[in-house]
Amino acid sequence: ACSSTDPAPRADSEVEVIMTDNAFEPSEFAVVAGETVTFKFSNSGTLAHDAFIGDAADQEEHGQSMDSSEDMEGHNMDGGDALLIEPGETGELTYTFEKAGDIIIGCHQPGHYEAGMKSTVTVS
Repeated sequence: ACSSTDPAPRADSEVEVIMTDNAFEPSEFAVVAGETVTFKFSNSGTLAHDAFIGDAADQEEHGQSMDSSEDMEGHNMDGGDALLIEPGETGELTYTFEKAGDIIIGCHQPGHYEAGMKSTVTVS
């Protein structure tokens, strides 16, 4: 359950994303600056995966915070720009792409991002 009282932004579009072990499908998206997208994640893999949305610097910072968190269960993955999805489960993130450039959706479970589990969102 979400503890925030702020209503979620209304999405301009929805994108289905399949999480397999160490990949997001599709691996590339294109959106327009100002567009709000709801990503609907389905974990068809055998491992838990997370999805974090941000630019390359955000991904590095998030990855470091995940690495330094000894208790992964205690790491805040609900709300904001990140969520954790167990095998066979689904989840959603709604994100507004405010400016042109590349944004990344990355999985920061141990070794996954380094193995290439990311999607690039090209914002024009």
